[in-house]
Amino acid sequence: MFPTNKYPNYVETLAVATVTVLLGLLALVLPLFFAVILLLPLPMVYLIVKKDLNQGLLALILAAMFIFLAIGNVFLVLLLILHIGPPAIVIGLLIKNRVSVEQSVYVLFFLALVVAGINLFYLNASGVSGFDNPTEEINAVVEEMSERYLDSGITDDSERQQLLQLTEKMVRLVWLFLPGFVVVWTYLAALCTFFIARRLLGGLGYAVPGGLAFPHWRLPWYSIWLVISGLALTLAGEEFAIVWTGVLGKNILFVSAFIFFVLGISVMMYLFQVWKMARIVKIIIAVIIVMYLPFVILALGVVDPVANLRRLSGEGSEEK
Repeated sequence: MFPTNKYPNYVETLAVATVTVLLGLLALVLPLFFAVILLLPLPMVYLIVKKDLNQGLLALILAAMFIFLAIGNVFLVLLLILHIGPPAIVIGLLIKNRVSVEQSVYVLFFLALVVAGINLFYLNASGVSGFDNPTEEINAVVEEMSERYLDSGITDDSERQQLLQLTEKMVRLVWLFLPGFVVVWTYLAALCTFFIARRLLGGLGYAVPGGLAFPHWRLPWYSIWLVISGLALTLAGEEFAIVWTGVLGKNILFVSAFIFFVLGISVMMYLFQVWKMARIVKIIIAVIIVMYLPFVILALGVVDPVANLRRLSGEGSEEK
């Protein structure tokens, strides 16, 4: 445990705010964004765990003021604060209160839904994204790219039209699943930040709860309703020609596929542990499944919440 200190150390708070500002400015460099965004909440998490929530919020306010003075763009500042504040507060309180890793994983999923929802609301309000139709600006970019290919002599006019159609389909598909992608990325970022924070705080001497045994990770049976609701909304959108219903259903299925695919990997790892076979055989089977039969992993994840495949394997019943 960190040494107790009844009196707030504002020098340390200012130092945390300064580090947060530096990381925030680095996040504005596009190639560094996805790496830096994982580290952004860490200084505030440290302060919340060592001191209290008030000191963390004070550091966040100071960081927001300094970043605004540096870049002068209130919308970018709000987006950065969105990626710093909520994750840092939730992760800091989870670690400070010694919440188990399994419960923390579920809490962070709901946090990701909220943060992703705010992000998507901002994107829609600013006109950056719509439903499944790309914006006029993206169509202009696609047209410009095709013109450059034509001018360079790499493609003729017929190939250019095919390239244009293919690019438009790809952009439309990306735009269709943008909400699901934002949710998945936000959740992955929160999880990575959480486990990085656990490792760093543990190295500093803070007692953190034991880790999650990934091969034994399970979802409750009612999680299957994610797939059911996604299919129902998708079919309803196609049947009644309601755009937003179909888009919502497809994005629920997209997020569900990610969750159940990870759960399928967990089930497969457990089965490989309890099955008595040579290591080389296990490696060959794993390579075949990952390369050629990814739907098998997804199917394992979808079936497990209802059937409890670990219990059916035999050793699971002994553990119970």
